[in-house]
Amino acid sequence: MTTTDHFAAAELARLCAAKGVMYAVISPGSRSAPLVIAFNRQEGITCLQVIDERSAAFFALGMAQQLHAPVALICTSGSAVLNYGPGIAEAFYQRIPLLVITADRPEEWVDQGEGQAIRQQGVLALHMKRSVQLPRITSDELARWHCGRLINEAIDSTLLPVPGPVHVNVPFAEPLYGTAEGTMTSRPIAQVMTEAFVLPDHARWLIGQLSACKKVMVLAGQGIWSEGLRKQLVQLAALPQVTIHTEATSNLDETAFITTIDRVIEAVNDRNEKDLRPDLLITFGGAVVSKRIKTLLRKWKPAQHWNVDAGQRHYDTYQSLTHDIAVSPEIFFAQITPAVQPNDSIYGEVWKMMDESTRGIHHRSVSNAPFCDLVVFNTLNDRIPGNSAVHLANSTPARYAQLFDRVRGHRWFGNRGTSGIDGCTSTAVGAAFATKQLTTLITGDTAFCYDSNAFWNDHLSARLKVIVIDNGGGNIFRYIDGPDKDAELLPWFEAPHTRSIEQLVKSFDLPYIPAHDRASLEAGLDKLYADHDKPAVLHITTDAVTSPKVLREYFKQLGQGQ
Repeated sequence: MTTTDHFAAAELARLCAAKGVMYAVISPGSRSAPLVIAFNRQEGITCLQVIDERSAAFFALGMAQQLHAPVALICTSGSAVLNYGPGIAEAFYQRIPLLVITADRPEEWVDQGEGQAIRQQGVLALHMKRSVQLPRITSDELARWHCGRLINEAIDSTLLPVPGPVHVNVPFAEPLYGTAEGTMTSRPIAQVMTEAFVLPDHARWLIGQLSACKKVMVLAGQGIWSEGLRKQLVQLAALPQVTIHTEATSNLDETAFITTIDRVIEAVNDRNEKDLRPDLLITFGGAVVSKRIKTLLRKWKPAQHWNVDAGQRHYDTYQSLTHDIAVSPEIFFAQITPAVQPNDSIYGEVWKMMDESTRGIHHRSVSNAPFCDLVVFNTLNDRIPGNSAVHLANSTPARYAQLFDRVRGHRWFGNRGTSGIDGCTSTAVGAAFATKQLTTLITGDTAFCYDSNAFWNDHLSARLKVIVIDNGGGNIFRYIDGPDKDAELLPWFEAPHTRSIEQLVKSFDLPYIPAHDRASLEAGLDKLYADHDKPAVLHITTDAVTSPKVLREYFKQLGQGQ
């Protein structure tokens, strides 16, 4: 097979294919020519061009998120590398496997006035699991062996012991476009999968604590979990001393769980908080959206807090961590749950009563509300086709989704690693391409405009449906205490824009559907989920003043219990 005559680039492509990397997302450039030649000609790897590097990083993240496998991300040297930063940080905190491959100038040219030569080695290291510099000169067997070993380590590190991004920086000297017949020199090093478990003595102690404690709260963060874990949690939730709390992006929706945290805890007050405060908190998974539960748990400071995480992150989000349990949640709950004994607590029942009472207030509030963001999200929750993937942009959509019971079997995703708005659309575009399944993105007007280059590629799935809720800018700042109290400063936070969503959508030649009230919203959803040959965009306009006013009244009613 003819490939590049640069050994490091050719070996990267060969080893990626041998170790199961199926996709490479490439942004154009000159210095990366050896990588483009190698990957484009490598059997078993599909190359996708995304011009904007920032969008490309999130596009690859969306793919890897759905495939649960590393995706290669390739760019040229210089500032192109820096544009990967936001997507890399998100992948790092969300634990998404990306193999970031950046072409570089020879190190000798750094800081010597050479174009596109920056201090590139390790430039992304703070948000990488591992950063590797491949040798530029590979003229002898020792150097080639070293190069192959580094590549093997880099690819494996994207998945083990926990997934995440890995950076491979490859310096190339000119000429760049030469080719040669190539065969693999380095052998693939196979990883043998292992799994840790809780040692028997420790497991007995943990089981004893769970059996004796009268108030146990389990809080699930972001993730996609196995059916086995779900069953173990349902079994645990049946114990009278246990309450299990989840969010949309936890993807653990069961009638036995509290699945609307923000809605329920608004009813916590001085009279009932003693009964609701846990003595033992067990957490697992990624980020938790709810600021309310974080604030409440930091105030309550449970006597024990166990965090279950195979990567041993020592997450002390609630400032009460007592035990770091370095196993996967699947292993932990499978090992511990069957042996836990019930006691005479009514803790779980108290939380269920709170859940039921706030559910009634929720339905009355939504039914009586004028057309606003709350009504829009209620309609979307009812109307988005079941068993589909729903991506929530930051920040308003991710928060509103937590207020509604989820009963349609959706899988929920969001860039909650860093919680930025910069790549929400690109992530959904990449995810839809990878799965070829129905994918809905719910985003705000600011986030949509910010990441509009997500549509600047030839890999758009017709099964992607985009819902833009346009409330006149960063409307969340009209609800947050502080920014809304100063009319002069509010525009700096809210950032109202003058972009036309309609013109922006049509500039990419995408189907555009407007909605501005209940009737047009219902009709618009029918049109959105009809068959299209491109992603369709439903643009919903709501009033910038009404939506935060309704939301404040909504939470007030929950707090007053009426």
